[in-house]
Amino acid sequence: MNEFPRTAITVAGTLPVRLSTIDAEPSVPLAATPRTMVCIHGAGGRAEQWEHQIGHFSQRYRVVAPDLRGHGQSEQPRSSYTLEEFLWDFTQTLEQLRVADPFILVAHSFGGPIALTFAATQPQRVSRLVLIATAPEIHLNPIVETLLRLPLRMRTLERLRPVVAPKLYAPLWVIQRVLASTLFPWRGWGLLPQIAVPTLIVGGQFDLIVPVASLQRMCAELPSARMEIVRYARHLPQIERPAAVNRGIERFIEGRRSWRGEDEEGFEQEAAERAE
Repeated sequence: MNEFPRTAITVAGTLPVRLSTIDAEPSVPLAATPRTMVCIHGAGGRAEQWEHQIGHFSQRYRVVAPDLRGHGQSEQPRSSYTLEEFLWDFTQTLEQLRVADPFILVAHSFGGPIALTFAATQPQRVSRLVLIATAPEIHLNPIVETLLRLPLRMRTLERLRPVVAPKLYAPLWVIQRVLASTLFPWRGWGLLPQIAVPTLIVGGQFDLIVPVASLQRMCAELPSARMEIVRYARHLPQIERPAAVNRGIERFIEGRRSWRGEDEEGFEQEAAERAE
């Protein structure tokens, strides 16, 4: 795994929280100040899950990828882990790192509620929005949901980690609070008509958490959106098929077209999906 430069900031509030953020810039100075891409990972994730995008896009962009509170190298406060807390952390991160507006906002899974709410309330700050394997309504495997809804003791939760969440980068009690406070009640369909920023929706062909049908509905309700499906990918297309995802993002933010037209290997277009 690549080692990227990190910056630590402290978010003010009733309970100050130290957050760790990857902040990578082009190693070779560009003629102009590079634009910024900000990447938000999902619940149980960490900034390094964007390593393929950071390594690729930091050649031409400044790429900022924070560890959310409770995740990765950030602190794990005993807070409620509400959407309001995550939005406060996010806006404080942008301010303290002096991220110039407008920036490209990329979000995966649980990062979607943060990105959609931010883009709806502060549209002037976002130039392009990329939503990966996320939707205004997200449901987990019913068995996992049931287990995480139970009022289990912390010791019991951690014993369940190898079965329920073997590859998470946050304690299960943090995941439990994130799901209970934000993800389970999250219904963001009403936000979509307010988001006029150009949006790219990326999904995995075999994603059982955010199925293609949810992405199609989101695409239809966003004023300016297109959708691309990564073939043979599940819920982490940016990791499972990074080259395909990077090409799709690159075409979207830079207006590039492949020799095939809008299609490139690894993607299925929205029209093709709807025709099936």
